[in-house]
Amino acid sequence: MTDLINMTKAQINALLSSPLSASAVKRASHADLVAMFDAMSASDALDADLRDTHDDDTPPSLDQVLDDSEQLTPTLQTVLNGLTDLEKAVLVAHLDAGMACNGAETLDAMRADNMTWSDVAETSKRTGLTKKQVSGVLASLSGKGLVVTDCDPVNGEGAVQQVLDDFGIVVAFELLADGVEATVKQAAPKQKTAPKPAPTPKKARALDDRVITQPAQDQKHVKAVTQGSKRHLLIQALEKGATISELMAATGWNKDTTTSALRWDLAQCGLGVERKGGKYFLLLPKGFTRPPILEKGQAKGEVLLAACKG
Repeated sequence: MTDLINMTKAQINALLSSPLSASAVKRASHADLVAMFDAMSASDALDADLRDTHDDDTPPSLDQVLDDSEQLTPTLQTVLNGLTDLEKAVLVAHLDAGMACNGAETLDAMRADNMTWSDVAETSKRTGLTKKQVSGVLASLSGKGLVVTDCDPVNGEGAVQQVLDDFGIVVAFELLADGVEATVKQAAPKQKTAPKPAPTPKKARALDDRVITQPAQDQKHVKAVTQGSKRHLLIQALEKGATISELMAATGWNKDTTTSALRWDLAQCGLGVERKGGKYFLLLPKGFTRPPILEKGQAKGEVLLAACKG
């Protein structure tokens, strides 16, 4: 039977004699599920072994779907485009609550044990919305498959809490990377007598320097990029360093498509991106001296080898 350490939580749960509910699986750690399996009787373990022989018929796990950038990119962009400002603020508030409570600050850490949870009162405090408004937004997000609202309280606490599902965590991190904040700006009440003050010019938000996409750790995951393609144009601009506006001009893409390409298209090629001083730069995998660009008539293997030699 497959080593339990290499199986997802959903796969281990399917082998248990009494599988947990979806919300219980989200709260249980991988180690807890392995311990529950080890505690099963010999006959139950045998039945699980028989079920495991049919794992080829098991649908792909959510982790596998999230790792497939070709499937994720259009779905992610469609969801982002369909969110209202209130929905975006509530999603970021959930992510902020998870970071403050558990100290998990990366997407993988959040998805490892579903650490993003919050009750209505906590979300109300972070967003500035009323509890009634928060409940309405949560119902909308639940309908879009981003939040689970029918879960049991976390750690035995009394208030009913809401949990971001795995895809909801991905969406929340995308919003955070795009500068979306949890606080909702409420409109000031109208003044009956005094005129409205002149609006204060908004100061551009400075984004922190950070790595957007890590380059591939294994050279076998690096793919050659066709010369003259949109990805090639994007890579050329990143080699010199470029702003989002400059990348849009180089590729002809809109802002949403450009920012999505920085995270998913380049990751699919094994290349990375970092942001410094408001500009984006290309990161090459270890051992590469230049990006592998495939010219007409060249073999892919030769291109990858040449990119390593310089």
